[in-house]
Amino acid sequence: MTKNYDLVVIGGGPAGYAAALYGSAAGLKVAIVEENKIGGTCLHVGCIPAKELLETASVLRSVRQAKDFGIETSQEPVVDLSISQNRKQTIIDQLFTGLNSLLAGREVTIYSGTGLLGANRKIEIQQSGETEIIQGTNVLLATGSTPRTIQGFEIDGKTVMTSDEFLSIEETPDRVAVIGGGAIGCEFASLLNDLGSSVTLLESLDEILPGCDKDVSTAVRRSFIKKGIDIQTGVQVEGHEGDTEKTTVSWSDKGEA
Repeated sequence: MTKNYDLVVIGGGPAGYAAALYGSAAGLKVAIVEENKIGGTCLHVGCIPAKELLETASVLRSVRQAKDFGIETSQEPVVDLSISQNRKQTIIDQLFTGLNSLLAGREVTIYSGTGLLGANRKIEIQQSGETEIIQGTNVLLATGSTPRTIQGFEIDGKTVMTSDEFLSIEETPDRVAVIGGGAIGCEFASLLNDLGSSVTLLESLDEILPGCDKDVSTAVRRSFIKKGIDIQTGVQVEGHEGDTEKTTVSWSDKGEA
C-alpha cells in the first residue's frame, strides 16, 4: 500500500527540514526524502564546518597577536589540522543528532534514498537497489545544488578541490589558487592565508565579491592585500598542469597569459 502524506519534501537541507518542521507544526503529516544526510550541505560540508575552521583561524590570529596584550609565547603557534577537524566533526555530529531528534519529536518521517517525482505527486524512492513509492498531497522540491566545475579541472580531491573536499583537509598547503572571488572563495582565501598558505585569488569580474556593495568589496580587498593575499581580477583561467602532488594554474589577463 502506498503511504500518503500531506507534504513530502524532497531534500533534507536547511530549506527542506525547515519546511517540514513548519508543516508539522501546522498539523500536517510530513515526510522528507534525503539521499545523503539530513542537514544537507550547510551542516555537513558547508556553513558549519567552514565556520568551525574559520574559528580555528581566528584563535590562531589571536595567539599570534598575544604579545600585543603582554602575553609571551615561547614559540610560533602551529595548527594541528587533524585536531581541528576532529573538533569540527564533533560539532557536526552533535547538531546532526539534535536535528534528527527534533524531526522525530515532530513526527516527521525520514526516507533515505533518491526521490523521483512522478505523475499525480507520487515519489519513487530508490535506495540500494530497492524502490518504495509514497504520495504527497503537496510536494516541495528542495534538492539544493552542486558546485559548477571548470572544463579541464577534474576534481580529484587532492590538487583540484571543491569546497566539499577542502573542508576535510588535514595538512595546510604551501600555495593555493582559489578560483572565484565570491563569498565562498574569499572565505577560503582568508582561512588559508591565516593558516599559512600563500594564496592567489582569481576572479573573472573586475572586483571580488561581485554583487556586494562597493564599500564592502573595497574593504575586503584592502584587508586581503594587507594580509598578503594576491588578488587577480578580470582574469580568465585557462587550465592547469601538474601531477598528483601539485599543479600549476594558468590564467590570462586581457589576452596576455
